[in-house]
Amino acid sequence: MDTTVEDRVDARLDEQEETLEQAASNALPRRISLIEKYKAEIKIAKETLNAALEESPEYEAAAAEAKAATQKKNQLKDQLWASPDHQTLLAKIKENQEEIATLTEILTAELMHLYQTQQIDEVPDENGEPRRFKVTVKLLPKAANKSPFQTEDQNPGMIIG
Repeated sequence: MDTTVEDRVDARLDEQEETLEQAASNALPRRISLIEKYKAEIKIAKETLNAALEESPEYEAAAAEAKAATQKKNQLKDQLWASPDHQTLLAKIKENQEEIATLTEILTAELMHLYQTQQIDEVPDENGEPRRFKVTVKLLPKAANKSPFQTEDQNPGMIIG
């Protein structure tokens, strides 16, 4: 049985794909370590900078003034928003935010299902206009390592969407 050029090209592409997958798989632990190393370096640098600020009397005085101004601003805001009209608006905002959160959670699950089953990253909106979406992945801290097959309730740090 003779192989066609297409068959040979397909076989070669399959080999290259496996090689790329192996290379990526082998590089994952190193990338994770590098990310953790850089995060630790950033944390130390930020702590050093914050310590320098805390040692500065001028900065501490300015921070105290800013804190007092913020407290006064918040008091005034609370007084203004205490009116019934404003309370109605605040309640409506909260209600809408809760609805958005629920709808976003449902939409995320639906889009993830489409992505997994049909390998698509675009869906039409109500007007027929195409809307693209992207799937993002977040590496959880070591303490949060759990099975990726747990539900959101079982693993609140799991982000897919």
